[in-house]
Amino acid sequence: MLIFILIKHFYSMVIMSRWLGIDEFIAVGEEGSFTRASVVLGVSVAHISRQVTQLEQRLNTQLLTRTTRKVVLTKEGEAFLHQTKHLQHAMDDATALLAEQQSTPKGKIKLTAPVMYGETFVMPAVHTFMQQYPDLEVVMSLSNEQENLLEGGFDLAIRLGHLKDSSLKARRLSARHFVICCSKAYLERFGEPHTLAELQQHQCLVGNSSYWRVCEQGRDKHIKIAGRLQCNSGWALADAAKKGLGIVQLPNYYIEKDLAEGNLVPILTNNQPKPEGVWGVYPPRQFVATNVKALLDHLVAALSLA
Repeated sequence: MLIFILIKHFYSMVIMSRWLGIDEFIAVGEEGSFTRASVVLGVSVAHISRQVTQLEQRLNTQLLTRTTRKVVLTKEGEAFLHQTKHLQHAMDDATALLAEQQSTPKGKIKLTAPVMYGETFVMPAVHTFMQQYPDLEVVMSLSNEQENLLEGGFDLAIRLGHLKDSSLKARRLSARHFVICCSKAYLERFGEPHTLAELQQHQCLVGNSSYWRVCEQGRDKHIKIAGRLQCNSGWALADAAKKGLGIVQLPNYYIEKDLAEGNLVPILTNNQPKPEGVWGVYPPRQFVATNVKALLDHLVAALSLA
């Protein structure tokens, strides 16, 4: 009966995170010596003795009989050693399992990204990541609205440009460059503007905002632009620019191929604004989940090459 009471007491101790003295007691019980137990655990004999004594006091039971020559388990100590060794092995297994789970990305990741950037760059990188880790499940929400991470239960969000919510944690994944450009046909017809002020005499292709972010005398600022076409699609604006309908300012990933092929040419290069960040944003938890951390590492490598 006393043994069952001791075991019940021990389980209560575990639940209360009071494992103190258990490893030391097991080492002494198996080695039959405080000195050898201290070698096994890599701690001092005094530490072993103190922890075992405190364990006996908490249990209100003598587990060891100490003599000048040896240490012998009491009857209660033998039974307690047998049970606690099983629990120690279970704890070791649980710790090993947790370590394995933490080292290998698995489980579900819920993330969100802007539609175009997510379709073109993020999801191909996510697909490659999923090929590497078959136990991983991904739920992606592509939206140009900034989702609330906590309310939506998102593990990760891809954000472009300036970050507004300072309560979230963020990691820089890449950068985007804004380029002012137009077609050669437009320049031949209307001439090339050499100052920002001259843009007022030109057709500018308007996106979501009628303001462009530019750099003048080393400082970023916003200037108002106008034209006869306004559209909320970067691809559509790039196509309009290629067809000579006006001057456009777009992130580099919309127009890199056309710039390289000469379909578009950069202008006002001294007034291009400073690059903006592409960010991986996640809730302010103390520990970042292994699968999220691994995905962030993967995106840094993939998007830096995008």
